[in-house]
Amino acid sequence: RVACAGLRHCILMAIDVMASPKPQEKKLRLLHGALNDVPQSVRFGVAGFISNAVFLTGYNLAVFNLEHLYPASTIYSAFYMCYIPVGHAIMSLIVFGWPDPYLPNLMSNAPIGMTAMALGTALTAYLSRIDFNETVEQFLADNFSSLGFEPPPPGDEKGEFYPSLLVMVVTGVWSYVLSVMVNSPKPEKKAEGKDL
Repeated sequence: RVACAGLRHCILMAIDVMASPKPQEKKLRLLHGALNDVPQSVRFGVAGFISNAVFLTGYNLAVFNLEHLYPASTIYSAFYMCYIPVGHAIMSLIVFGWPDPYLPNLMSNAPIGMTAMALGTALTAYLSRIDFNETVEQFLADNFSSLGFEPPPPGDEKGEFYPSLLVMVVTGVWSYVLSVMVNSPKPEKKAEGKDL
């Protein structure tokens, strides 16, 4: 019991140290003021999870309702274009702070979304062409049947779950790197010849 209390104390101290903002940091306009006490990388992960959950839910609903009319890559492109402002708002409210003015910041971040969309569209089309979802399902059924994975029944509708996950990871990494580059505050330049 004493060891558990000591371990709990150490964990809480580590969290407190990691979560403490640096004294010179400016408070950002986030969804809640307490988010300023959470490290940016943790906030980015949480925002990414929320954003991807919302995106995947909407995208898979769109595929379910529209796949008989359009290919998955077209649905992906159209849905992603509509989702760019939503994803930007989530990132602004949780990670980088609400920009003032909003529209120019959205426009400077839109190319990130558009390049991620192009990457995701190309990857979705490729994965659809090679039947990636069926390949993964068969692999899981062949190698992990003891965990409850079963092969898809013959004539079952084609799904886009596993391609969606792979595209989410690839475009997430792409967007993370570019978002940090675009939205991080620029370092202040020191005057030449003066040491402070």
